[in-house]
Amino acid sequence: MQKPDEGDEMRLAIEIEPGMRKRIEAAAAARGVSIKDYVVTALRQALDSSEPGRPSDVPGEWGNLSNGSFARDWISDADAVYDDLA
Repeated sequence: MQKPDEGDEMRLAIEIEPGMRKRIEAAAAARGVSIKDYVVTALRQALDSSEPGRPSDVPGEWGNLSNGSFARDWISDADAVYDDLA
C-alpha cells in the first residue's frame, strides 16, 4: 500500500453533536471561512502547540479560533454552581 504524498488530501469523517456542528458553522461564518478551513486551522494549531518543546499557548490562529468558544463554555448557567466553590 502506498503512502499518500504530503500534498495529497484525504477525507476525515467524524461524528459530532448537532449543537457542536452549528457552533462550528457559526464560528466559520463569523470569520468568513469555510467549515473545512476553520476545522483544519484548529487541528493544525492544536497539533503544532502539542509538539515537544513548543509552548501550548502559542499566539496566533489557535487563540483567535478558540476565544469565542471558551467564553461561551466558561460563562454558562450549567457551570454557575462552580462559582461558589472558590
